[in-house]
Amino acid sequence: MLNRNALLLVAGAAFIAFDASAASAQARSTRRIPVSKEAPGEVAPRVDTVTVYRTDTLNVTRVDTLRLTNTVTRTDTVIQQVQMAPRHIGGLYVGLAGGLGLPYGSLRTVNQPGELAQLQVGYQPMNSWIGARLDGTWNRFARNPSYGGFMGDRSNVLNLNLDARVDVPLFNSLLGSSVKFRPYLVGGGTYIRYNNLRMKISDDSPLFNTCLTTVPATCVGDSRAVIATNGGGVAFADDSWHDDWGWNYGGGLAFHAGRKEIFIEARAIRFKHSSDNNDPNPFKAAYQVPIVFGVNWF
Repeated sequence: MLNRNALLLVAGAAFIAFDASAASAQARSTRRIPVSKEAPGEVAPRVDTVTVYRTDTLNVTRVDTLRLTNTVTRTDTVIQQVQMAPRHIGGLYVGLAGGLGLPYGSLRTVNQPGELAQLQVGYQPMNSWIGARLDGTWNRFARNPSYGGFMGDRSNVLNLNLDARVDVPLFNSLLGSSVKFRPYLVGGGTYIRYNNLRMKISDDSPLFNTCLTTVPATCVGDSRAVIATNGGGVAFADDSWHDDWGWNYGGGLAFHAGRKEIFIEARAIRFKHSSDNNDPNPFKAAYQVPIVFGVNWF
């Protein structure tokens, strides 16, 4: 009995499965299959649709550290050198100087060096190597104690010098363009006026021996003459004023900057004392040697 029922159940299941398969085949047979007319020998294209799913995971991690440091240090140092050009006002200048006066010739020994002052006025254009100068000096020699104080007070010697100045064109740019170095020569005529000036009588003069034996005496024709002897030498001094002519020569170094000129100068001023005596040459030539430092303003 059990076997029969099992058989019937199997048979029923097989029938149902066959019927479902037939129905499915019939349903598929009713679906239209598109057919296109193709030329002979052509192959129908095949279209495959492929769907690709791609997942890209991109993790970008970027750390940029940008440090921009601009340090601009600029130092502009502008040094503008303005050349100080030497200037003149038409070449005219005035100046003053001072220094020391030295005695030589018949003035030596009986006088000692003394103070000296000088004033000058001149004319010399900047680009000219020659100019003219007029100067006046005052010199006061010291006394030599060996000849005693009885020969009077200290001397006063005044000079008026008219000179030509000639610049030497050497080393003018030695100190650059701002300072012009100007060596120069100077020389000309001299008018001299003096008193109490001690002078030695020449050994060759006939008055020399006469005056040695006549102390005091008016050996040179001047009632105020005072005669003194020192080791055989004879000196004369007179407190009255005397005038003589002479000449001078020398040179100096000048430094010109802007409107000023600084200079140092040495000269020899030569003259010969005249007397009323018949002896034409009782005295040796007398020399004053002034050494001065001064300044000129243009």
